[in-house]
This record gives sequence, structure tokens and C-alpha cells, in this order.
Amino acid sequence: MYTVLGCLFQQHDLILVAAAAAMCIFACGTAQAMSLRARTYQGRAQLLWLLGAGSVAGAGIWATHFVAMLAYQPGLPMRYDVALTILSAMIAIAIPALGSVISVTRAGGALGGMVFGAGVLSMHYVGMAALQMPAVIVWNSGMVAGSVIVGVSLGGMAGHVAMLPASWVNSVSSAGLRIAAIIGAHFTAMASLTAIPMNQSLPQGGASFSPAIIAFLVMVMAAFVVGQALIVAMVDRHLKSKSERAAVQMRAYIAELEETKNSLEKASSAAEVASKSKSAFLASMSHELRTPLNAILGFSETMMSEALGPLGTPRYKDYLTDVHNSGRHLLELINDILDIARLDAGQAELDETIFSPAEKIQDVVRMMSAQALKAKVTLVADLPPNLPLLTADRRRVRQILLHLVSNALKFTGPGGTVTVRAWADDAFMFQVSDTGIGMSRQDFSKAMEPFGQIDSSLARKYEGTGLGLPLTRQLTELHGGTLALESELGTGTTVTVTLPKWRMAQMETGKAA
Repeated sequence: MYTVLGCLFQQHDLILVAAAAAMCIFACGTAQAMSLRARTYQGRAQLLWLLGAGSVAGAGIWATHFVAMLAYQPGLPMRYDVALTILSAMIAIAIPALGSVISVTRAGGALGGMVFGAGVLSMHYVGMAALQMPAVIVWNSGMVAGSVIVGVSLGGMAGHVAMLPASWVNSVSSAGLRIAAIIGAHFTAMASLTAIPMNQSLPQGGASFSPAIIAFLVMVMAAFVVGQALIVAMVDRHLKSKSERAAVQMRAYIAELEETKNSLEKASSAAEVASKSKSAFLASMSHELRTPLNAILGFSETMMSEALGPLGTPRYKDYLTDVHNSGRHLLELINDILDIARLDAGQAELDETIFSPAEKIQDVVRMMSAQALKAKVTLVADLPPNLPLLTADRRRVRQILLHLVSNALKFTGPGGTVTVRAWADDAFMFQVSDTGIGMSRQDFSKAMEPFGQIDSSLARKYEGTGLGLPLTRQLTELHGGTLALESELGTGTTVTVTLPKWRMAQMETGKAA
């Protein structure tokens, strides 16, 4: 130990020794960081990281060796053999890299560390052989053996600690033992050397260069290699950490989606049960409501016709008219609700026949003429002479027309006009337009909702449940068509029903087959 310290303090420039030590610490710290990165990978990626860690450590060892050799001051001129210098650099990179790979095999970290230490010693003695000076070199075999023991044993301990569970204590300990192995082996080996001056100068010729140039090249190369490796390790750690956070967030998001999916499935099941219950309720209520209504309508019609004799008081006939009209209104409401329910449940079917739409429109206009007269509204049909026949559900088409005309009459004031049009081109069109109160565009969606009323005040001023347009649209779509709404507040409303071209039976007038 005293011999080593004497060699260090008496034959070396301590500033350059400190520079060599700094380079060694920098390289070993970077190599340790890369080894930790290697433990986060498997297979080929792990092998590449381990090779990189060993190579970076080797570059640092090489720089440490030559800066320390530059610090060596025996008082004699020195130069270095280029071939042996290059060989020492190759040894410094190759053998520590091999030791890093061995550390993760079954042989274990201790053996890998010992190989690492052997590489350090091999590089050192080849590098010392490159040193040329006018002197006889004498080696102390005991000190040489000591350098081997220091390098191999401390290297093995460093490799063993490096393979322990990752923690900052183990990382610092492993890097510290590796630094001690490199510096201890180097200066123990330097202490084993004794140079006996000879009265001769260095031989001329041969490939050699000065210590200053060597030091500069070694420091620049080592700093570049180790610095780049440190940057790569830091960037990889950042990217992998970011990737792991993203993976955690993605797993949490997937779990949330799965939970939402389960909730939606439960809600869907509950909605299906509720829908079945609703359908069962409506089917039951259909019979329960229609039976008494049919009785009310039948008896009221009999009494109104006075089939069994005159009524005692004329006012009773007015009351019967009100009863009959209210019953018919209630029956129509029930039918509309049941139609909406069937359409929502996908249970509605079409009874398709071929018929004349012109005749159907004229029938509806005649049927609604009494209501138009009472409302003091002009109701007209504007039809071309050659409307084609239609293949559709006759009753449903009549229902569509009745709802549209009824709505138009309801919301058109005295003196207004309701016009029913139809024409055929690339499709068949029904259109009902009025000069009534109209509506704003933002109210269109509400008007299409079942039981929707644009303004609660309208519910009091105008009769109706808000089922007309929604039911008309669904019946139109059941035929494969579309319903378009155009309106302007205070001007009027136009509703256009478009049926596909394939529903047109022929392009000339005729009676339904």
C-alpha cells in the first residue's frame, strides 16, 4: 500500500491523476446507468444494451489509463507505440463488453465482473508495453500479482452487486467497486514498474507520437463516446417511463370502458325488459280501452240516429254529439299511441297493395273539408293529370295524409289556405303546405318528438298531443321514404313526404288493381 501511495504522490502529476479519476467515475456511472436500462429489456435488446454498457466502460477505462500514464513522470523522455496503443483500446472495449454479457447468464454477475477486471488488467499491461523510454524496465512480481488480485476481485464484487435487486445503494456500490478496481489495478501495476535509465536516446523512426497528442485524442474520444451513451440512456429512460405511464393510463381507460360497457349492457337489458313490459301493457290496455270506447261510440251513434224513437229533449242530441266526438278523438289518440309503440318496437308491418294516390288524396280532402269549413280555411288539392299508381300500404298512406292535413288546418288561422300537392319525378312526392303560424328552425327537432309541443301555450290554444309529425315520419320511413320540414315563423309550414321510385307502379293514371 505504501509503495502504491509513494508511486502515486512522488511519480505522478496529481492534477492529471484527478482528471483520470473523473473520467473513470463518469464512464463507470454511465455504464451502470446503461446496465440498469438493460435490465428493463429482454432478448436482443438487452444484449445490445449490455454490449453498449461494456463498451462505454471500456472507453472510460482506456481514457483513464492513458491520462494516468500521461501523469506518470519518471524524468525520462517517453513516447507510445501506435499499434500497441490501438490494441489496448480494442482490449479495453471488447473484454469488458464480454463481461457485461456474461453477468446476465447463468455464470452470474461475479464471473462477469471478474472477466471485466481481467480486461482492465490486459488493457493496462498492453498499454504499458506501448510505453517507450530510454530505460530498462524491471517488474516487481509481487506488485504485479497484487494488481491482478485487486482488478479481478474488486471487479467480481462489482459484477455481483450489479446483479442484486435494483436500488440506488446497489447502483452506487457497484459503480464504486468498479472504479476502485480500475484505479487500484492501474496504480498497483504502475508501482510494480521500475525504470532504470540508460545512456541512450529513443530510437528514431517508427510510428509514434507525443503524450500531449495522445492525451488530447483519448480525452476527446472518451468524452464523446461516454457523453453520447449517457444521453441515450437518459432519453431511453424518459421515453420508457412515458410509455409505461401511457400504458397505465390506457389500461385504466380500457378498464373504464369495460365498466361503462357493463353498465350499458345492464341498462340495455333493463330497457329491453321495460320495453317488453310497455308492449305488454299497451297490448292489454288496447283491449281494455277500445272495448268501452266502441260501446260508447256504438250506443251514441244509435241514440243520435234515434233508431228506437225520438229523444225526449233536443239538448240531449247535442250532448250525444259531444260524447261521440270525444270518443272518436280518444280512440284516434289510442290508435296513434299504439302505432308509435309498434313502430318503436319494430313490430309494424305493411299491407301493400297497388292503388291510385290521386284518389286517396281526393278522399282525404273531402273528409277534411268539414273541418276546413269550420276553421274558415281554404283546403285545395293541386294534382297533375298523370300521377302514377303506388305500391304501398293504402291505410298507412291515408293515415300520413290525414295527419299532415289535420296539423295544417289546426295551425292555420281563418282566411288561410292549406294546399295538398303530389308529383312524380325520380321519386314520388306528397306535399302539404299552409299559411299558418309556422315555427322557427330551432323548434324542428322538438316538433318531431312524440308528445312534443313547441310552446306550452300552444297546448292550451290548439288541440293535439304532438304525435302527428313523429308518427307520420315513422310511417314514411317504414315505406323507405323521407319526411322534410320547411317552416318560417309567422309565414307557414310545408311538409314534404318522399317515397322511393320503385314504389311507383306505372306512369299513367288508372284505378288500383
